[in-house]
Order: sequence, then C-alpha cells, then structure tokens
Amino acid sequence: MWYFTPYILLPLTAAGLTIVVIWQAWSYRQLPVTRIFIGLMLATLWWSLCNALELAHATVSGKVLLTSIQYVSVVSVPVLWLLFALFYTNRESRVRRWVLVALFIVQGGVLLGAWTNHWHRLMWPAVELVYTAQGLWVLTGPNGPLWYVGVVNGYGMILVGTVLMLNQARRSRALYRAQALSLLVGALLPWVTSILFVTGRSPIPYIDTTPVAFALSGLAFNVAMWRFRALDLLPAAREAIVDQISDAIIVVDRHNRVLDFNPAAQVFFADQSVVIGQPLVVVAPTWLYEQVRDRYEGQFELNQPTPEGMLTYDLRCTTLRDRRGVSMGRIFVLRDITLLKQAALALQEAKEAAEAANQAKSTFLATMSHELRTPLTAILGYSEVIRDDLQIRGQNDLIADLDRVVLAGRHLLNLINDVLELARLEANSLHVDPEPLQLSEIVNEVVNTSQGLAQRNQNMLMVTIAPDLPPVKADATRLRQVLLNLVGNACKFTEQGQIYIRCYSPQPGIVQIDVSDTGIGIPPEKLALLFQPFTQVDSGITRRYGGAGLGLAISQRLCQAMGGEIVVESEPQRGSTFSVRLPVADTVMAPSYSDN
Repeated sequence: MWYFTPYILLPLTAAGLTIVVIWQAWSYRQLPVTRIFIGLMLATLWWSLCNALELAHATVSGKVLLTSIQYVSVVSVPVLWLLFALFYTNRESRVRRWVLVALFIVQGGVLLGAWTNHWHRLMWPAVELVYTAQGLWVLTGPNGPLWYVGVVNGYGMILVGTVLMLNQARRSRALYRAQALSLLVGALLPWVTSILFVTGRSPIPYIDTTPVAFALSGLAFNVAMWRFRALDLLPAAREAIVDQISDAIIVVDRHNRVLDFNPAAQVFFADQSVVIGQPLVVVAPTWLYEQVRDRYEGQFELNQPTPEGMLTYDLRCTTLRDRRGVSMGRIFVLRDITLLKQAALALQEAKEAAEAANQAKSTFLATMSHELRTPLTAILGYSEVIRDDLQIRGQNDLIADLDRVVLAGRHLLNLINDVLELARLEANSLHVDPEPLQLSEIVNEVVNTSQGLAQRNQNMLMVTIAPDLPPVKADATRLRQVLLNLVGNACKFTEQGQIYIRCYSPQPGIVQIDVSDTGIGIPPEKLALLFQPFTQVDSGITRRYGGAGLGLAISQRLCQAMGGEIVVESEPQRGSTFSVRLPVADTVMAPSYSDN
C-alpha cells in the first residue's frame, strides 16, 4: 500500500543533488579518486531513492524489503568513503587486494544478514508497523547483534576516513587549506546526522537523514572540486611531488604575501616558521625580492652575490589566475644553474680555443704545403729533364728508376695539393666562381680523361645525359675536379665491372649527376665518415688502393660552395652511387667562397 507524505521530498531532493554532483564530477573521471567518489555518490543516490520509496510504503513486508534493498548502499557507502579518503590523502598504496576482500566480506556478511533476517532474526528480532504523530508509517522494534556489528563496522570505516581528512586539513598549507576544510565539512555531515538518527536524537524522528547528509557532502565535495580545484592536484600528491623536487618553489598571492613554499626554498628564508602569510619583502632576501618584484610571466636569470662568488638561478615566473582570468598570485620556480653557467663558459672557451687551433692548423698546412710544393716541383722538373737526356744518350737502364721517382713525386704533389686545397676551404679562401654551364661538355671531358683509368681495371664506362637538361650554375673547374674524383674513385674500387654516369633533373630547380659502380661498396655504418677529412672506410683499403681520404671531403665542400651537395647510397659487394646535386642556373645560389 502506497501513500504520500511530504517527508519523501527530503530523500528525493538528496537524489537530485546527487545526480548534479555526479554529472559535474564526470569530467574528472580519469582520476582513480574521482571514480571512487562517483561510486560513493551512486550508492548515495540508490540509498536516497530506496529511502523515499520506503517512506511512501505502508506495509510491513514492503518496508522490510525496501530496507533490505537500501542496505546495498548502507554497507557500501562506508567502504567507498574510506577508499576516497585513502586516495585523497595519497595513501592508495595501503589499499591492498586482501584489504578490499576483507572489507567486502565483512560488509557483505552484514548485507546477507539483512536479506536473510526472516530466517535467523539476527538483524531485527521483531518488527512492527506504527503510525506516528507526524503521519508516518514506520517500522519499530529491537536491533539484533548483527545490526550492531554493521553499525560498528560502518562507523569505524567512516571514522578512519574522517580522521585521515582531519589530519590532511591540519597539515595542509595555506594554498590547500580552503579545499581541505570544504571537504572536511562534507565528511562531518553524514557522521553527525547518522549518529543523531541511531541515538534517536534526530530533529526529524523516525527518518534516517543519512543519505541526505551524504548528498550534501557530495555538494561540498563538488564545491571543493570547482571552487578550490581539489582534484587538479591533491594536497598529498603535492607533498610527494613538490616537496621532493630540487627546484625552489615559492607561491605568493596578489598582495605578494607568501602562501606556500617547498623545502628547497627554505634556503632563501632566515626563519621558516614565520614565512607563511608574511609579505615577501619582509621575509625574503633583498636581492631576491628586488629581482622578482615586477616579474609576472616568463623565464629570467637571477644573480645572488655571495662571499664565495656569484650564484646564478633560472627563474620561471607564472601568474595564477582563477576561472575568470583574474590574477590570484604568482608562482616562482628557481633552479640553481651556477654549475651549468660555469660549464657553458668553459665550453665556450674550449670552443674558441679549438677554433683558434683549427685556424692555426689550416694556416700551418697552407704554409707547409707551399713550402713543400716549391722544391718538389723543382725535383720533378729536373727529373724529367734528366729522363729526356738519358733517353737521348741511350741509357735506358736508368730510365725505369727515374720513372719511379717521377711517379712518386707526382703522387706526393697531388697529396700536397689536396692538403693545400682543404686548408683553403677551411679558411674560406678558395675562389669559386659559379656561372651557367651545360653539363654535356664537362661530363664528356671527364669521361675522356677517365677512360685510361677505367681500362686499367678492365671496367666499362657508360654515360647517359637526359635531353633538354637545363644549365647548372657552377664553377666549371671545380665541377670538373669533383666529377674526376668521383669517377676516379669508381674506377679504382671496381674491377671488371661497370661505371655509369647519368645526368638528369629529379625535380624542378635541381640537376643531379649520378656516378654509380659495381665495386666493393661501403658498409652502412661507415657512410657517415665518408666526407670527413683523412678518413677511409678501413685501413686495409688505404693499404690496397692508396689515398689520404681527402678527395671526398674536398668534393663535398666544393659542391656546397656551389650551392649543392653530394649524397651517397651503397651496399657492400654490390656497388655505390654518389650523386652530385646542383641548382639550375636561374635558382638562388648559396654564398660562395672568395679569396681573402
């Protein structure tokens, strides 16, 4: 039998408030603590709806059934409240699986007892329906031992959770105290109302206002979430993160009063016990206040004079704003970068010393190359004159030895020329004069010059030039030097194979010259070393094929001076492809080297 009583408006209102709280907390559902809170509110919603139905029913069996159904929330709300307090205070590590199992076994036993009371009468030995002076049909009767077990368990869990929240509010600094107190008010409401109902001292007799109180608690939590940003950064999480960070953190309000600071910032305050709430100008050193006073956003360097020397700090300043964008204060984060500054200064000095040494090396190489080339040129000249004279005299037995002298001298002269050219490139003193060029003429010259070297190792040299190829802007002499070096390398490192030269335009504004071979190839891990001066893939190649490892380094720098580059693809024992990429004549050129 159902009837209407205005008292059902209380639990229905609580249910409405709970729905609003769940909806507003939903945006934080990715946080474990919020998921527990939403579960707590869902249990409260169930309790409120069942309580409203129980108040509007007027039969013993119906009220007993609805009361038993309410016990789903009665036994789960204390567990959820305890879990919420543990997670909020950063004690989730204590929530072990066996703890959860024990809690649910105990509370599940109480719930099972409520559902099976008609068999054992351990919850309510006897019940009767009474019509009160307030116009309510209520169940009355004594409570059994299992009911008291449920009360003790429930109040014990709520008490532990409340103590945790009280302790957190006591330890919270000024920045988090408002949100902690707001949450604490929400925690105390169901505690007080439930005690009043159980002890019979409730201002509304016979009506359990506990679900209403939990709904109001949810509303208080909602205020804490939206007004005080309670779940943006939990106070306990702040203690675990901010207090352990090595950077000094200072929080001030809009009037420059200190709201909070972490242990790393204690070095800036003479007496840490009187810092909170005091103006920064009073408690902070003068050098610090003067440098942060007018800074609101950005990154700055602060200098602290000390007897041992100057300390340098990296300051990051951020303005705190409320949801309307109004300034609430500032956060200063200071990091000691003195060692970093000293290391950067030492690195700069080392860089300058290395650059000076490199310049001295280049100057030395250029000077020595000039000094070596002059007598070597004379030696080669006199050797060739003597060779001609011996040939006229018919002393052919000496000509072979003299040819070896000339060959070795020319090889040495080539090495000296390479060293001199590299030195001039590094000193930016090598002249490069880009101009529009047709590739076909230069490529044919290179091929004709390289035919003898190709035939020496029984290689076949093949050329393909795309029709209507646009002119490139390059220095003819330097481009010829680059191509001779690449084709020479291909012939040297290939035996009884093929060398292909292909000229084409892979994209507008670029002309590419590929020099491919079927030679020994290069391991992938060695490709990055190819264009480094005095570098060979391995020492065995140097012994077998010769060379000082300067040709590719010089060629790459010459191409870069002409606005292009050289790229390489290679596979061991399958061959290599060196590609010269140059801009066409009407494209913008990179700055070229010029004579000093």
